[in-house]
Amino acid sequence: MPAKTNMNNNGTQYFRVTAKVGTNPDGTPIRKQFLGKNKREANEKRDAYLAQIKNGLAVNFDKDDFGTAFKVWIEDIYRPAVSTSSYNRFETDYRLRIAGCMLCGMRLVDIRTPNIQSFYNGLLNTCTPSTVHSVHKVMRGFFSYASETDLIIKNPLKGVKLPAKEKKSETNTALLDSDINKLKVAAREDMSNFIFLFAVFTGLREGEILALRHKDIDMEAGTITVNKAMKFLTVDGVYQPVEGSTKTDSSIRTVPILGEIKRLLKSHIANEMAKHLKLGKPFSKDSILFSSSVCTYREAANVLKQFKRLCNRLEIEQATFHSLRHTFCTLLAKQGVPLKTASVLMGHSDIGVTAKVYTHVDDTEKKKGIERLAVYF
Repeated sequence: MPAKTNMNNNGTQYFRVTAKVGTNPDGTPIRKQFLGKNKREANEKRDAYLAQIKNGLAVNFDKDDFGTAFKVWIEDIYRPAVSTSSYNRFETDYRLRIAGCMLCGMRLVDIRTPNIQSFYNGLLNTCTPSTVHSVHKVMRGFFSYASETDLIIKNPLKGVKLPAKEKKSETNTALLDSDINKLKVAAREDMSNFIFLFAVFTGLREGEILALRHKDIDMEAGTITVNKAMKFLTVDGVYQPVEGSTKTDSSIRTVPILGEIKRLLKSHIANEMAKHLKLGKPFSKDSILFSSSVCTYREAANVLKQFKRLCNRLEIEQATFHSLRHTFCTLLAKQGVPLKTASVLMGHSDIGVTAKVYTHVDDTEKKKGIERLAVYF
């Protein structure tokens, strides 16, 4: 006996049932139809759908696919809630590794832990374990949102196994005392090199230095106010300088200026004023402290290129801009500055980060101590 049907769709017979699945903001009912080969199948689909809603899923949950939902979240939910730099970090992982991935064609409610695991395992064919961890951080933000807004009942990230991260080298990257002396000479001979000596004796991060304005320097008090950071980012398709907050709340700090650095800083500021005058650009307290040749923000990549050229000329090996900050912390440790004080000066949110540098210095001193025992042989 043929199954009973009550509708025809493009020549195919179905049995259709309808049900109220929710209510619109204006109070009108939201109705949905369910099709089956017969009445029993249609009713089973209806009951399963209503059970999902009863369990907490949003109405029309079955229409959301992963790719569409993720794009809506990162652009309309995440982007307005965070800084430009935070959004750019997430957007890069999304654009390069998530958009168009194997999950994008799946319904959001169908994604399970094995699907996520397979996606992560596939990433390892072209990415490092650290990159997979970075992607996982973005995915965690999305699926937390999906769970909180009832797009899904269970977070599929639970149970996913992440690859072990590569072990980072614990070596101290601080410059040698002889290298610091070379930077001193280079800065005195050419003030364009002063920015590197400034970094060694203030400990500021590169983005913090490039964001400094003249109003952040108090010559009378001999202090630097650190309350922002700058980096170049692509915003709405345009590569541009973006001034934002410091790395952490602990990074907002006041750093005293060493006497000799203060003297050189005055010369640097005089050069900046002369540059503005020559270019016919107004100079004020809001002007950038370490500006480009046309008095705009300097790009970190160009600063690094200048530093690399200088290091090659001075025969300073394996140095990065961050090495200058590391050098500052190491100098504090060598001079017996208390760990807590050093942590505050560095703007570390975790004193353990500062302690790692201090541990390296202790190791060096311990080796020197053992070497002194050679007098007994």
